[in-house]
Amino acid sequence: MDSRPCNQPNPDYSPDLTLPATNQNWPEEFGFTLGGAGPSYILSVIEGSSAYLAGLQPGDQVVDIEGQEVSSLSTQALVALAQTLKTVPPSIGVVSRIEQVWNSWEII
Repeated sequence: MDSRPCNQPNPDYSPDLTLPATNQNWPEEFGFTLGGAGPSYILSVIEGSSAYLAGLQPGDQVVDIEGQEVSSLSTQALVALAQTLKTVPPSIGVVSRIEQVWNSWEII
């Protein structure tokens, strides 16, 4: 299963976008919410936020954070891990839910 990094430069990036200094209130302060008992999924993304500019989309499954595989972690465990990381914002890899559904449909 391929994941796509979500902290790649975006041509729509605005230098006026101010990021929090820490991950203490991750993911909300970066413009998205998570849910799931393991795996965790992106539930919502605020337009214009750093998450939006990074390409996160509702339905994306979080599969890694800073290179560490997290696909089986609950949302609570994932958030706790992210909040301890020094890299702001932490790099996350996701698998697009839409891509998974399309691939499943195509195989049948």
